[in-house]
Amino acid sequence: MEQTSHIGISPLKYQPGFEVLEESETQSRDNLQYTLRKISEISYGQSTYSARSVHVKSHGLISAEMEIYDNLPAPFAQGIFAKPKTLPLVMRFSTVPGDILHDKTCTPRSLAIKVLGVEGERLPGSEEAITQDFLFVNGASFMSSSVQVFLSNLKHIACTPETSTEFRHFLSQIFRSTAKLIDSLRSGQQILIKNLHQAQETNILGETYFSQDPIMYGNYMAKIAFVPIAPELIALTNKPIDLFASDGLRKSIVDFFVSRTAVWEMRVQLCTDIHKMPIEDSTVIWSEESSPYVPVARITAKPQIAWSPYRSHVVDEGMLFSPWHGITSHRPLGSVMRLRKMSYEMAKKMRAEKEETRICEPTSLDDLC
Repeated sequence: MEQTSHIGISPLKYQPGFEVLEESETQSRDNLQYTLRKISEISYGQSTYSARSVHVKSHGLISAEMEIYDNLPAPFAQGIFAKPKTLPLVMRFSTVPGDILHDKTCTPRSLAIKVLGVEGERLPGSEEAITQDFLFVNGASFMSSSVQVFLSNLKHIACTPETSTEFRHFLSQIFRSTAKLIDSLRSGQQILIKNLHQAQETNILGETYFSQDPIMYGNYMAKIAFVPIAPELIALTNKPIDLFASDGLRKSIVDFFVSRTAVWEMRVQLCTDIHKMPIEDSTVIWSEESSPYVPVARITAKPQIAWSPYRSHVVDEGMLFSPWHGITSHRPLGSVMRLRKMSYEMAKKMRAEKEETRICEPTSLDDLC
């Protein structure tokens, strides 16, 4: 391990033996493919444009720039963060479920980032691209620890689009009022329900987002956080918004970017103990006392039209965000990430079959103007 005296940690270098394939992973992958196809088909039937199985509804589609900090400690100066530079990127705020719901139906919120102009050895399937994708959720841990649990959870999600929208809104209200009770319960189904329907009445721009799953970080292993640092964003943390409008979250983002600038930081947490900070169990929150998040870059988004039908056409229909779009220095790690590789490949194929729009990796953000 290399001592990083700047922050008092000794990051652990990656070893292939840290990744352990489960015996039933192949069968689970086949089952997942069937489940995701079912979700995608239901979602496509409810939407005029998207065959995504999850993260269908976008709330904000934003162009921004990432300024990579200079003089980072050596273990943090890895991959695309190895040298100081400024790179363009597109941000997509979305909702997790695979169907288009009223914003009052409370679900986890997500953020996908596609960085352009990235150099380095490419991951299989993205050889011709110059992009690096990062995916985040507004929660520090993944709700499924293994392939089997992830598959079980998705099977429950696969059933929800077939339930009436009105009934799901009614359930959401119940879950809000019983959140404290659910906190005291420990069964897997109850924990799943809480994750899917916990109250999300605050402004989406004030949230801190986490990668949840680990990735390679050059020679090391890391999790990444996306943290608001502009005073205007911090003021929105836990700030209630009006969700009585069906697109209340989208409106809050569009209204913000009419005249204001948003600034976030990308922060990296390196693995220092493979037992206490496992890469095969994404439900484990890595201790910040053992390894704090260290800022590596600043993301700035200036005033703009943060969502429009045209931007939705360009981003929602024309782009696919996947943790497997990128360079080998940031290869995803763990069973859930391996599973997601197959799911994103399948999603791309299904969307290509059902949509006239060609899905491709952008080389600039000119099309967003």
